[in-house]
Amino acid sequence: MRLRTPSLVLLATALATGCGDAASEQKDAPKAGPEPPPVVQTVRPTYRTRVAAIETSGKAQFSEEQLVRVQALATGRVIEVLARPGDPVEPGQPLFVLDSPDLGSAKSDYAKAVSDTERSEKAVALARELFEAKAVAQKELREAENDYRKAVTERERAAARLKTLGVTAEHLPEIERRADASTRITIIAPRSGVIVERNVNVGQVVAYGQSDTPVNLFVIADLSTMWVLADVYEPDVPRVRLGQPVTVTLPCCPGDRYEGRVIYISDVVDRETRTVKVRAVVPNRGRALKAEMFVKVAIGTGSTRELAIPQSAVHREGGQVFVLVATGKDAYERRPVKLGPELDGWAAVLDGLTPADEIASSGSILLKKPPK
Repeated sequence: MRLRTPSLVLLATALATGCGDAASEQKDAPKAGPEPPPVVQTVRPTYRTRVAAIETSGKAQFSEEQLVRVQALATGRVIEVLARPGDPVEPGQPLFVLDSPDLGSAKSDYAKAVSDTERSEKAVALARELFEAKAVAQKELREAENDYRKAVTERERAAARLKTLGVTAEHLPEIERRADASTRITIIAPRSGVIVERNVNVGQVVAYGQSDTPVNLFVIADLSTMWVLADVYEPDVPRVRLGQPVTVTLPCCPGDRYEGRVIYISDVVDRETRTVKVRAVVPNRGRALKAEMFVKVAIGTGSTRELAIPQSAVHREGGQVFVLVATGKDAYERRPVKLGPELDGWAAVLDGLTPADEIASSGSILLKKPPK
């Protein structure tokens, strides 16, 4: 028993020391205070301008006002092709060369018409001299003058035919002397643009005037602008006006927008789709718009001013839409609101708020509590 007494004394001393240290730590530890209020930013409802638009689908096309179709000027065989699809061309640039018997016949007709005109002119001069000498009757003079007028008309017709075949006026004297009997016709581009279609090859025989729908050997388009044909449903047609702004987006690149204007509203409703075609001219930035490409179209029909709040201030719970309205310092209350359509992160307020109200915006989720 005597041996164990010191051990008990030491154990008691250690326990007393440990308890003292714990008590000291509890005494020195700072007391936890109330949690700081959450950091919340507030805003007031503001008026924003919303542009009303008709959203529909459409299709891009070449502008018919900036499109030219090159067809055969005469029947013949293609002996050389000088341009390809995708090539830019300028007015007067050669496209292909045609070997045509029609050109040979036209040159022969012109040379003959010139010869007949010269002969008729001499006949009129002789008839006039004889009539003045009373050697012939006036009737013969009139007949000679009529023959001369017919010859001049035929000469002009033959010259016009040569002009349509690409023969210029400076080449006519050679044809008159029958010094030019070539049957080659060089077909040139009538305007500048880009070749978007070619339907001719070397050795191909092309015909002129043998069909009501002649083949387009070349199609040249100005790609700086495009037509966009939009389908507008009957109920929306009264809202469309000439000159309204049009925004075109591509399904592949919704972030890229192409702006244009309405230039035409059809007077016919498609019996199957019950839509009206609305045409807009759109600058073709970077030639991204391609013919027959499907696009999304938004036609601006006006603008309205409406009270709006940021989407971060809107809360939804149990089918109820509400905001947190400031009632004092760090004090907020729920208020049900009726909202309209969204636009760029803002929601239109139809009922429940005024511009004088102050509502929680950033950090408002920290204040949302169930109603008491």
